[in-house]
Amino acid sequence: MTCIADANVLFSLLVEGHVAHEVARGWWDEQPDGAVGTCLLTRLAVLRLLTNRVAMNGTPVTPTEALGAWGRLGNDPRSVHVEAEPAIHESRFISLVSGRESTPNLWTDAWLAALAMSLDYEITTFDRGFKSFRGLRLRLLSMADK
Repeated sequence: MTCIADANVLFSLLVEGHVAHEVARGWWDEQPDGAVGTCLLTRLAVLRLLTNRVAMNGTPVTPTEALGAWGRLGNDPRSVHVEAEPAIHESRFISLVSGRESTPNLWTDAWLAALAMSLDYEITTFDRGFKSFRGLRLRLLSMADK
């Protein structure tokens, strides 16, 4: 089964000192080749976090180093880049945000959920907020998975 990994999983995987690194690494190590989807949205989020002083506990990496880390992840045989969303993505995205209250991550989470649903993929994340998207196949990682 192919999943789309949320940025919080990929960021935790790439940052060895991150509190969730062991959980993300354990999940990653179980994945077969071609099983983990990434997309432009997750790529940009991870690059932003890697170069953010707060997210990196005062030691952000340079943009060049961030691109290198993403390149290593993208070149791993387990990783598959999802180039374009299916035609039904837009209508699913609209249906996932319509009628909701605005939250800080609504737009990006709904976009990612719609992409996964359109491809019949699962989302792998630490973010429990994805549970609100009815019909989304979800794998919630947790610190209890250590």
